[in-house]
Amino acid sequence: MKTVTIFEAKNHFSQTVRAAKKDIVIVTRRGKPVAAIQAITEDDLEDFLLERSEKFWKMINRARKGKTVSLQSVRARLEL
Repeated sequence: MKTVTIFEAKNHFSQTVRAAKKDIVIVTRRGKPVAAIQAITEDDLEDFLLERSEKFWKMINRARKGKTVSLQSVRARLEL
């Protein structure tokens, strides 16, 4: 795992992103971690966004109560 300061990440962003393709890069401010940069595939991006979507979890909770919607409807509502 590589660690860089915000200043380094800003001034060498392309290099930081290249490094993130190999391993997670931790960005620090005043010596404390504030962000992590990690490579992501297109499939993983969709999962990442859904996991953090309040709308998605509301639909999941409705489905668990027996109120289902189609995958096409979910994608349309979430604009995916």
